[in-house]
Amino acid sequence: MRSIYTFFFIISCVSAFAQIKQKPLKHVVTITFSSNATEAQIQEVDRSFMSLKKLKVVQAYEWGVAVNQKDQSIKQHVYVFTFNSLEDMDTYAKSKEHQAHIQVGADITAGVSAVDYFEEK
Repeated sequence: MRSIYTFFFIISCVSAFAQIKQKPLKHVVTITFSSNATEAQIQEVDRSFMSLKKLKVVQAYEWGVAVNQKDQSIKQHVYVFTFNSLEDMDTYAKSKEHQAHIQVGADITAGVSAVDYFEEK
C-alpha cells in the first residue's frame, strides 16, 4: 500500500513540475556600425535581423536605435529576440537563416555584443 502512495506522490510532483512555465529567454544583440556605414547598408542589416523573426522558435522580436548622449556620431542598433528555452535559442543559432544572416553587414560592423538572460517579472 505504501508503494501506491509513493507512486501517486511522484506522479503528482512530476505533473506539477511539467506545468511550471519556463521564463522567457531574451537574446539581446547590439551592433555598432563603422563610421563609413551608409544608411542603406544599415537598413539592410535591420531587414536581415527582422527576417529572423519568422523562425518558429522566435516568440517575439523588437529593435531600436541606441541612445548615446555622449557621442551622437556613434551608430548603434539593438535587436531583441525572445525564446521559450535555451534549446530554442540554440536551434535559432544553428539555423541556415541565422548562419546566412551573420554575414550581412560584416564589412560595416565596428563591434558586436550579445547578452542572454531569463526574464524576471
